[in-house]
This record gives sequence, structure tokens and C-alpha cells, in this order.
Amino acid sequence: MKKNKNKKGFVDVVVGLQWGDEGKGKNIDELLSSGIYSGVARFQGGANAGHTIQKGNLTFIGHIVPSGCLQKNVELYIGNGVVVDVVSLIKEINELKKLGFNVIPRLYISNRAKLVSYLHPFLDKAEEFYRNRVSTKVGTTSRGIGPAYSDAKARRGLQIGDVLLSDFKEKESNLSKFHMNFLNMYKEKYGFEIPEKEIKEARSKWINAIKQLKKLQICDLSFLVQKRLAEGKNILAEGAQAIMLDIDFGDYPNVTSSNTLPANVCLGLGVPHTTIRNTYGVIKAYTTKVGGGNFPARIADKNIEKLFQDAGHEFGATTGRPRMCGWLDLFAIRYAIGLSGVNKIFINKADICSTDKIKVVTGYKENKKILKEFPLYLNQVTNVITEEIPGWGNANYGVKDKKKVSPELVSYLKYIKNKLSDLNIEILSVGTGPDRKHFFNWD
Repeated sequence: MKKNKNKKGFVDVVVGLQWGDEGKGKNIDELLSSGIYSGVARFQGGANAGHTIQKGNLTFIGHIVPSGCLQKNVELYIGNGVVVDVVSLIKEINELKKLGFNVIPRLYISNRAKLVSYLHPFLDKAEEFYRNRVSTKVGTTSRGIGPAYSDAKARRGLQIGDVLLSDFKEKESNLSKFHMNFLNMYKEKYGFEIPEKEIKEARSKWINAIKQLKKLQICDLSFLVQKRLAEGKNILAEGAQAIMLDIDFGDYPNVTSSNTLPANVCLGLGVPHTTIRNTYGVIKAYTTKVGGGNFPARIADKNIEKLFQDAGHEFGATTGRPRMCGWLDLFAIRYAIGLSGVNKIFINKADICSTDKIKVVTGYKENKKILKEFPLYLNQVTNVITEEIPGWGNANYGVKDKKKVSPELVSYLKYIKNKLSDLNIEILSVGTGPDRKHFFNWD
């Protein structure tokens, strides 16, 4: 992209508007294909994010490396708001190299990003074990994300830049001793035990990954991104998880450990709010959820839910866990749009419809009371308000021309836009399959 001396660049943001797994990676790749962005950035979350990208016969599932990795002319940024699993990062870099994409020259990592230690995943498992004893599991991916954020907030964690400093071994040793005290407490009080061999193996892999990490471009990423913007270049910020999993506004405690809202771009990347231009939202034509907590829109008929699960390959990219499937939840989407400021949306998996008729959730009830505000806890929801409309079968798989879309799907898309009309929502494109070319433009 040519430098523009008279005009500064901007930051656009892509976020999921449901409970994650909306197919954001595909839409990020679609936006990057426009050629208007010189870089793509992760600004929160960790290796619990699984973004699947397909390019021809190639399929890559990214957890830390930004989704622009298959665009060879795009810089990749990992911001300070991310907690970095170095073992996962190095593994992804090596996998991309085998696919013909050497991302090392264009990958930049913030020296202020937080480092996931080899003991954080074990602490994650210990906490889930404890939660299951006293209440209910949250359903974490056990990647150490929560404990890493906890250490950062408690001001005892390690930053990526620490690996380049002379006192890194001392800092790491002190933190590991602190973590082992916690694990010993879980063992003595609750009977949760990790075999010593497993800990030694994890440490060995982590140390080897740290050696590789030191060879990468660790920098003051905020300075670099601001420099790129001053040069007139544009950045795409890639949200992980989704709005309904935000730690402040999701169904707490069944949430992720970071703020997933677009507002966190400024804090997680180190840019002023004045640089943000468009905020794009991504939804699926139905709803899915993985992990603990209530799911009001869940399809009550288990056989129908299984049909959607199988047709949509609804299994976690990170864990392989089956996702709960539900009808499109417009009440939750309206809430997410209000929090995020999204006015342009992508709709994915519109080729998936396993029933002659489908339902759409338009409201929540607490006993007989119709809720106007989103509830503090989803277990307060005793029933949902739904509307039933015709389904469209599997006839739209791979459709790229709006004129060839089945009348029933056209009607469904018009229904969604009408229901969100007071929010001035624009539907940009509709996904009809996993390949990057499987979509058609709408508005």
C-alpha cells in the first residue's frame, strides 16, 4: 500500500456477536482480500480462540497467529492485550511454514503482551476441578488463559518482553514457585494432583518454545502500529471469542477472561479511539454455544439439534467439544449490537438448515415477565419468545450469486434485516460454505 502523506490510516474491527465460533476467520480473510489493510491485529484473548481459514485445498486453524496469515502481503500483530501461549505460537508458525507461508518476517509481537507459563494450564484445570466440586464448571479450554490474566491483574505475571531481559530466569523461577504453592494447595485440600512427569514435560516444551520466541520480532507494538497509521496504512483488528463471552457483559462467570468488546481495541493494541472507523459484526444463521452456563435459544428437540450439529460440523476448533445448537437469538444479538456499536454484519452458515421450519428467538421471559433488559444471569430466563418461519434446506451450499439464492433464504435474510431495522444494520455478505469463495454479497 502506498504511503499517504495527507491522510492518516484507520483501524477497523471485526467481532463476533454471539457466543463465538461464528466463522470470523473467513470474514477477516474476505476483508483483507480487498487490499485496503496493511496489517491485521489480535488485541485480546489467547490460544482458546480457534479461527479456521480455508484457501483452496489448504485449511489452517489459528489460535494465536492472526487470521491474515494466508495473505502474504499483510503484516501480523499480536497486541499487548493478548496472553501468549508460546508453545501454541511456535507450533502454528511451523505449521504455516509447511503450508508455504513463512510468517516470521511479517509477525510482530508486543513486548507488553502477557506470557502464559507452563503451569498456567495446570492451574486452569485445578480451578475447574474446584469449581465442579462447589458449583458448576465454567467449561474453560484449560489453556491457562484465565490464570494468565489473573497474574497480570495481580501484577505478578510475565510479559513477552521479559524473555529478552537478564533477570528473566529469576522472575520465571519466582512465579513458578508461587504457582506450585497453589497446585500443592489444590492437592492437599481437594485431591487434585498433576503427575510430576507431566509438569516436567510441559516445562521442557515451554523452555524450547521460549528459545524460539526470542528469535521473533518482539517490539513496542503500539509504537509500530501508530507509525503505520501515520504512514496512511490501515489495520484490521481481529476479535477473539465474541461479545456474549465478554467478562463484564457476558453470562458471568461462564465467560472468557478478557474484554471482547471493540472498545478494548484501544487498550489491547495501544491506539487512540479516534483511529477506529468501522466495526463489523459476525453472526451465524443459527446460534451455537460451548462451555458452561445456560443457553436460552438452545433447540429443545435433541434430534433436531444433532442435525444442525452434524450439518454445521459444530465441534470446537480448539477442543473438539461438541457445540450446543440453538435458533437465531435476536434478543441477544440486539444486546451485543448495543454494546459493540456494530452496524455492518456478516451472516455465516446460511447454507445450513436441517428442518422445514425454523424458529427465531425474539425475546426472553422470567416466569411471566417479558424482559426488556438483558438479564444479569441467563439462568433467570425461564422461557423464550419465538417466531416460526419456513426453512430452506441445503439448496444454498456454495451459492455465490444473490440471484440464485432460494426464495426461503432470501425471505429469512429480509426478516433479519427488518427485525434489526431500527438499529440501521447493513448485511454485507452471506456465507454459504467453508471455502473463502463461498459467499454472496447482500446489501
